[in-house]
Amino acid sequence: MKLLARIAILLALCLNSTVAGFAQGFRVEGQSPTATTGAETFTSLEGRFSVALPQQISGYRPQSANTPEGRIEGSLFNWKTTDGSFIVGYVDRPEVVEPMGKRALDILRDSALAVGQGKARLISEKDISLDGHPGRELKVGLSDGFTIIRMYLVGKRIYQAIVSIQTVDQAREPNAIKILDSFKLLSQSEVDAEWKKKIARATPSPLPQEPVSKRPKSDAEDDGLKGKVKTVFTETEDLSGTWSVGGRKPSSMDYYNEQGNLTKRESYDYRGNPSDIRVYGYLDGDRASHYKSIDYEYNPPPMMAPAPAPGKSKPKYDPRYSYKFKYKYDDSGRLIEEAWYGNSGELWLRYVYKYEGKQKEQLVYSKDGSLNQKYSSTLDDKGNEIEEIIYDTKDNSVREKYSYSYEFDARGNWIKRTTSKWTTKDGKSQFEPYSMTYRTITYY
Repeated sequence: MKLLARIAILLALCLNSTVAGFAQGFRVEGQSPTATTGAETFTSLEGRFSVALPQQISGYRPQSANTPEGRIEGSLFNWKTTDGSFIVGYVDRPEVVEPMGKRALDILRDSALAVGQGKARLISEKDISLDGHPGRELKVGLSDGFTIIRMYLVGKRIYQAIVSIQTVDQAREPNAIKILDSFKLLSQSEVDAEWKKKIARATPSPLPQEPVSKRPKSDAEDDGLKGKVKTVFTETEDLSGTWSVGGRKPSSMDYYNEQGNLTKRESYDYRGNPSDIRVYGYLDGDRASHYKSIDYEYNPPPMMAPAPAPGKSKPKYDPRYSYKFKYKYDDSGRLIEEAWYGNSGELWLRYVYKYEGKQKEQLVYSKDGSLNQKYSSTLDDKGNEIEEIIYDTKDNSVREKYSYSYEFDARGNWIKRTTSKWTTKDGKSQFEPYSMTYRTITYY
């Protein structure tokens, strides 16, 4: 019963979102209700579902919680439309909930009614199904209208499809029902095919690898890698219980050529999905990169580029690349400066590295010359970072502090790093486990 009660709590959070708004994630403010004609289809690859709602959502909210059974994670999507306010989402539990069937659905129903704090009344209730999976539909009356809730149990996942309609708009109920009826689960083949399309669209054409602009060290050496590294696959895992997605998930995949220089980097977002793909090479005698991003259903709408100031012409952009890089090294062959130039030719970022004994300082300057990041690190005898301090650039105070411990492969490259964070609890400060980073390295 305690297990089902915890399942119900997450549904209550979902229902409360229709009133309280999305505290986490994002919400598009000041947007007029979108007309829902059924012409658009929203698809969530991670959620493995589609529904006849606009592709541009009004809000997104991640869900996560720790329970005695394990981690609960999920997502909620919100739309403000002319046919009502919709929420569609899901939560994943560590255990299979589908066999609980009627018991689980009864608890979820009671939780839905409890959200109204005595003001909600059950108008109707019926059992439903989705591709053979058990479900329940509730129609709940509220003081200013009503809410239709559909819940489905699919393996370890609970889906919710909800619409709230005000009394003055109750004639729109048939359209709202059609939208709820459009909710569909995606097959694995459909998900895989769409993933391939996304990645293909976001993979830039390779950049020339010659002629090479000479510098004292390769990318791999600047990254502290030893030996003829071919690929580095990095994964991260939460140990603190504070991340939205806590399980072990991809972080990046780097590809190096035999000269030790990056040719491609695949980056992953906080949910472990590919977020952008960068290719590296040379253009006009400079080291350069080009990247494309992958948009997901949970990403905020893209920001509009600011218009140029009056009297100032619009910059000219070179579509062949995204950034060019300039490097400086000290007499010991250590990287001391890395400048990023955008494809307009303007300086974008400048990284400055300072060394003193086993201490390393990293300063990051914006294009206007202002300091926007500052870090200091303590290195071990092999040059690995064992402690890091992140500063607030406004007053130079310590914002965060971390320590690192490692496991190494036979070539001397670390393959497992444990990160601990300096934390104060009950007046006592100490390092607490924060995350784990894994690296799978292949060699030529």
